[in-house]
Amino acid sequence: MPFEYPRTIRFADTDAAGVVYFAQILSICHEAYEASLQASGIELRQFFSRGAIAVPIIHTAADFRRPLLCGDAITVQLTPTQTGNDSFEIQYEVLQAEGKVAAIASTRHVCIDTATRQRHPLTPELTQWLQRWSPAESAPTDATPLD
Repeated sequence: MPFEYPRTIRFADTDAAGVVYFAQILSICHEAYEASLQASGIELRQFFSRGAIAVPIIHTAADFRRPLLCGDAITVQLTPTQTGNDSFEIQYEVLQAEGKVAAIASTRHVCIDTATRQRHPLTPELTQWLQRWSPAESAPTDATPLD
């Protein structure tokens, strides 16, 4: 079941043409990611602090289907999928009030040891987060090497 994050497009999200600035869609998606972590009981300050483990984003993509304007009510549907014992990908659908897809995006994340910068297995809290919001049929696959 995907996590749903309701939001309103703000003036600061838009460019001179009055539509959401292309880079801002990834920021909005990251807001949804943070909200899903928090909804799963993960303490954000601790999660995003410079501790022994970090979960950097290693790839992003976004496609725009419809313009988003200041004042538009949207819902970001977030669906994570584990891709390895140390990685996951998140698919985002940005829906307008009438349910039409305005944008789709994805982010790929890898869990690393901050001291060695080497891959590290996902933490138990991330595994629980994945289980909560992932589709029931998803299963880990082999991870792509981090170079």
